[in-house]
Amino acid sequence: MAELVQAAPVRAVEPEPDPGPSSWFGAGPEPDPGPEPPAAESAAAVYRHVQAGEEFQEIRREYRSFVFPACAAFLAWYLLYIIAAVTLPALMDRQVAGPFNVAWVLGLLQFASTFLITWLYARHARDRRDRMALGLRWETQDRLR
Repeated sequence: MAELVQAAPVRAVEPEPDPGPSSWFGAGPEPDPGPEPPAAESAAAVYRHVQAGEEFQEIRREYRSFVFPACAAFLAWYLLYIIAAVTLPALMDRQVAGPFNVAWVLGLLQFASTFLITWLYARHARDRRDRMALGLRWETQDRLR
């Protein structure tokens, strides 16, 4: 018969905290960065100035003029589908073509409307906001240099 060997008890070892990459090369701990340099304050001022500017506000207006109505329309369309499914089961069960009923058609139209809204959003951004935003970006980067 084989003899049973009793294993030594396992001891949990606490891992040492990682000292960070600087100690890997013998450089020692990193110094405390202290207060932010004045350049960061001027960058914050530049961004606040850009945010308060008319061009930035126009970009936000264009964004909101599309996003809020599109979200409201899609939410209304989605809730109409859910309410119809719950309150009008006879209508939703009506056959349209082959195995497809009204519920299937409306459900597939949910996907189609999602892709349509995505395409409209991309077109709206390209036509109305991207050029303004790119110009504002270059202007901001020039001020920060």
